[in-house]
Amino acid sequence: MSSIPGTGGSSGASAAKSDAYNNLHMEDFLKLMIAELQNQDPLNPMDNSELVGQISQMRTITATDKMTETLDSVLLGQNISSATNLIGAEIDAISDDQQKVTGVVDRVSVSDGQPKLHLDLNPKATVSKDDGEVEAGEYEYRIVWQNEKGESFSVDPLATTESKKLKVDEDGSSVLLSNLPETTTTKQIFRRVAGSGDFHLVGQITDAKKSTFVDNTATDDLSNLVLSGTPQEIKPQRTFIVSLKNVGEIRPPAL
Repeated sequence: MSSIPGTGGSSGASAAKSDAYNNLHMEDFLKLMIAELQNQDPLNPMDNSELVGQISQMRTITATDKMTETLDSVLLGQNISSATNLIGAEIDAISDDQQKVTGVVDRVSVSDGQPKLHLDLNPKATVSKDDGEVEAGEYEYRIVWQNEKGESFSVDPLATTESKKLKVDEDGSSVLLSNLPETTTTKQIFRRVAGSGDFHLVGQITDAKKSTFVDNTATDDLSNLVLSGTPQEIKPQRTFIVSLKNVGEIRPPAL
């Protein structure tokens, strides 16, 4: 079906004019009015009522601009509040570089007027606020899984710390393991007292996507199953940045 000649150009011109009007600011109108006053016919100057009318219109434009700025500020504040409430939560999301990520929100920043969630996907082990049965001491962890070929892999959630150990100061504590990698099979959590012999099984994560685990098990209650062999250790991953609008499912880390 043929188009009517000239309609495309007319539509484009209208859109261009609309954008030009929308992009005008108070300073632009002041410059136009000053230029108009400077170039007016001295024998036929602008009528006072006309000048007052233009000033009234500029006041209306200024009020509209201020209202727009206020609404934008309110919206930004709401978005920042929503973003900061996600700190510590586990989310499924699409990162700004279009990658599917699952991890714990570590911090929030603001870029181009929009809040950004930072997911530090390096595996971590930290003392949790929840009560548990872990005794005071220093511990090491290994998270182990297998691929479809039966090859074993592992990550050390304390690999990026200087001591490679986690210090628990009080009895009755629990440990949060977070930012664990997404796998295709069950992840097994192993723990040992730092510098001691075998790693003993603490528990398992059957949900391959789940990236957190809370260890609240006393040493005497650990499984007799120990870590055997030497799984290939995977290096920690990088940080991903996620826009608030690209957040999917949200899960509290302790769950």
